[in-house]
Amino acid sequence: MKRLVLPLLLLTAACADMAPRTAEDRQQDAARAACRQDAERVMRVRERGQTMRMDEAESRLGAGPYTGTVAGSMNTERLAARYEQDQLVQECLRGRENGAAVPGAAPPARGAGRGS
Repeated sequence: MKRLVLPLLLLTAACADMAPRTAEDRQQDAARAACRQDAERVMRVRERGQTMRMDEAESRLGAGPYTGTVAGSMNTERLAARYEQDQLVQECLRGRENGAAVPGAAPPARGAGRGS
């Protein structure tokens, strides 16, 4: 009986401490998610060539202890890409605070790209 008292008290305290989320909190979460999604899209486009080169090199040379690449390790290229993505998210959030337009809200204008 005594073993159940402490976990039940902790569970009750944790549930009682959670305050309801305000509309501003939900709006900030939505902005953060939108900025993160936009940064991921930018990085996927930007890093596509590098990913293809790494895949080709790993298939040609192998990925393992003899090549210096360990599965699941964070090499410098991936670490730099992760840092750059975090910077894009922070820049987007700062832009939203300053009243700038939402990056993914409006579709790009037609005829403004290459070849038009």
